[in-house]
Amino acid sequence: MLKLLCKICATLSPADIEIVEQMSNVATILGNILDMDVFLDCPTKKEDEAMVVFHARPEKNSLYTKNIAGEIAYRIDEPAVFRTFETGLPSRNYKAVTQEKANVLQNILPIFNSLDEVICTVIIEYNEQQREFFEKEYNKKSTGILIGQIDSLKDRVTEYINDGIIIFNRNGHATYANKVAKILYEKLGVPSIVGESFENLYFERAKYNDIVEDPEKYKQKEVRILDFILNVQCLVSKINENIKRVTLIIKDITEEKKYEEELKLKTVFIKEIHHRVKNNLQTVASLLRIQKRRVKNLEMKKILDETINRILSIAITHEILSTTGIDTISIKHILEILCQNYFKNNIDKSKKIEFNIVGDEFSISSDKATSVALVVNEIVQNATEHAFTTKDSGNINIKILKGETFSKIIISDNGVGMEVKKESDSMGLLIISSLVKDKLKGNLEIRSKKDKGTTIEFDFKN
Repeated sequence: MLKLLCKICATLSPADIEIVEQMSNVATILGNILDMDVFLDCPTKKEDEAMVVFHARPEKNSLYTKNIAGEIAYRIDEPAVFRTFETGLPSRNYKAVTQEKANVLQNILPIFNSLDEVICTVIIEYNEQQREFFEKEYNKKSTGILIGQIDSLKDRVTEYINDGIIIFNRNGHATYANKVAKILYEKLGVPSIVGESFENLYFERAKYNDIVEDPEKYKQKEVRILDFILNVQCLVSKINENIKRVTLIIKDITEEKKYEEELKLKTVFIKEIHHRVKNNLQTVASLLRIQKRRVKNLEMKKILDETINRILSIAITHEILSTTGIDTISIKHILEILCQNYFKNNIDKSKKIEFNIVGDEFSISSDKATSVALVVNEIVQNATEHAFTTKDSGNINIKILKGETFSKIIISDNGVGMEVKKESDSMGLLIISSLVKDKLKGNLEIRSKKDKGTTIEFDFKN
């Protein structure tokens, strides 16, 4: 198929076609490692048209619904391809429109023949969401490696890749191994690779012909050997209708696995810490409840109630963190729990007060979440105690707004309203103001009208 398409282009000599054919193996390896669509485009006799002669299409992350080998690439849609044809220079992160009319980014590199003519371009395509991953992986594995003569191309490609690469011939003997593979096998006690049989180099019992016939069975495995954890892939590529070749790709994932294990242990440890903090806070709250029962002074009982609520509002943050093990919390989730578990339990059951939480959903740090919970606790506690003294029902609405630099929480009620006091006149307002200013680096605003209700809003830096 590839040879036929190269002949249709009518611009390539038999020697050029042989180079393009060898490049198809390199493109397949690149596509497999990067998990992106990789193409070989060749010029045609029409200066504004090129032909896709090969498409290395990944199984999972392809941007195409089908293999597009044999289709035409037009200058108007892929200007960077023709720029590379004409200048012999690579093109990086150029915008293009695919044959399926999708917007993509292209990384294009020229392939030269013995006359220093550009006979083919290697095109790696990815979308905007994959750009950061591509930059990281490509810079690490493949930068500038596809420019040059085809005789040195294979070595230059694989020597810049962090994975071990071993290529086997039709008889199952290794004909090439890159530096990474050589170093890895030396550590495993194998001094020489080239010339060895596949059976001697593979990490499990498997025959070469079995892999050629059923590549899916051996496509990817995780192998533990000595102190190494390896990800091993067998990639089968067609040389022609009758001959297939196996490329063994070995990735040392030992450090990644160790990091994963350490991360799991750390997550368990963090969960346990938050669980213990939550339990300790609840124990303190229980002790204060006992103390409250022994106190006869109503004012003191009220102060103890407020203190208990503050402690429990902090405990909520640690309760959530004890289940997730990560240091960020959904702000809406923590406010919902705050209302459900604590505020509603402290409301006079004869009154029908409804809580509504609406707005944006996003996560904040645990430290910031604790401060937000304390502020909301004070505001809602004040509303439930004072806003509905002459009413049997009411609403307390909490609205969350996410901004670019600052986010905002607006808490409003439809109660009797209040006189806006100075901060020093109220312990609750003093706590709220201090937390908003010092911990959240935000501003506080209070608005109230008699018999119309009160609105308190505060913001915090993202």
